[in-house]
Amino acid sequence: MFNPIRSLELRLTLLATTCAAMVLCTVALMTYLGINQILIAQQDRALVERIERLEILLQDSRNIEQIIAQPKLYQNMLGNQDNLFVLLKGNQALININPLGIPLPEFIHQPQIQFRDLSAYAYPTRIAWKTIQINRQPYLLIAGKQWSERLAIISPFKKRLFIYVFSGILAIFILCAIASRFGLNALRTLRKQTHAISIHKLEQRLNLNHPPQEIEQLASDINAMLGRIELGYSQLNRFSEDIAHEFRTPLNNLIGQTEILLMSERSPAQYQELLISNLEDYQRFKRMIDSMLFLARADAHKVCLNKQKIQLQSFIEDIFSIFEYQAEEQHCNFVLSLEATELSADPELLQQALYNLISNALVHGGNHRTIYVLSHRKIINNMQMITLSVITSGLEVAPEHLPHLFERFYQCNSSRQSPHQTGGLGLSIVASILTLHQGMYQAVNSAKGICFELCFPK
Repeated sequence: MFNPIRSLELRLTLLATTCAAMVLCTVALMTYLGINQILIAQQDRALVERIERLEILLQDSRNIEQIIAQPKLYQNMLGNQDNLFVLLKGNQALININPLGIPLPEFIHQPQIQFRDLSAYAYPTRIAWKTIQINRQPYLLIAGKQWSERLAIISPFKKRLFIYVFSGILAIFILCAIASRFGLNALRTLRKQTHAISIHKLEQRLNLNHPPQEIEQLASDINAMLGRIELGYSQLNRFSEDIAHEFRTPLNNLIGQTEILLMSERSPAQYQELLISNLEDYQRFKRMIDSMLFLARADAHKVCLNKQKIQLQSFIEDIFSIFEYQAEEQHCNFVLSLEATELSADPELLQQALYNLISNALVHGGNHRTIYVLSHRKIINNMQMITLSVITSGLEVAPEHLPHLFERFYQCNSSRQSPHQTGGLGLSIVASILTLHQGMYQAVNSAKGICFELCFPK
């Protein structure tokens, strides 16, 4: 089973060592090839000089037969056994000095010096040949030298070069390991500080002294994430507390009234009165549970939109009729002003969003308020939008609360006396509905009062 290397320090060390080793091996190979080419070039120059000297000697000889008759003279001039010298006229070898008996291939007459390696034989040899004219007769002059001299130089150098490269790679590995160890100190500090953060220390933040840019960015992102977690955790705690209070009040009512009723015999009318009172608390439970289930489904993208063309005039008037009696009791009135009369949205979700906003206006606005519902066209980020605004006259929200009104579980005050509240989830549901429609939402203080804007794509 393959176990990947999981240590970042070791990975960096191996990566840097591999890159350095590739460069080092490339330089070593180029050095070896360069020196080999230099030795070959020197050998070629020696062969050229030898052919030129022998050509001059033969051209200056008055009687070539006398020179051919003394081949030992040329053999003594060449000296070493690894040298070769042949003079051919046609297929006849006039001079044949080849101590090692190296087989010669067929040659093509060329007026310029040509080179060739004979490496397929027992004694690898490099030869040079040239066609010369003596007394207007073509002669083939061949000179050669075995590779032994060049190999005697290049072989020890190759062994030393291998040792140098291996030692260099080992030294690079050690240096990279030390550098990685010191270079990742900031990451180890980051890990240590992160490990110290617990659910009870969410306010703690990572603080590094002069870290590398990448580690600093990572620490900044982690701090931002901790901020979001801390905010979400505090909201969840607040929500848990609110829901506990919301559940406790109707439960206490149900338990207390039932206990009192069971203490003695009651009339059917008294039982009926208790059931009616209990029904209100059951409905309150249902509203809270429905809200929580809708938000959970919206977060999981399990809410399917059924978009339709909605005529806003009749649609909003129907919603007003739901709140008619409550508005009369609070001496509130509704004003409807529509610049855009048609909207594409899911009717049920749009009804729920407007219901929550108008209910919110009546509950928190109090008595003697005018609730405006307006529509107009707006261009946002080069997109045409239809905006619905719900304004509660004479009511303002403190600026520090405005950015948080649509946050889940958020409440401007801790009052839980109203039977219509759902633990601070009403505006969160509105935000989820707009998100499902790929729209936008905001709360602003306007000249008329607090304004909730819902922007739908046209």
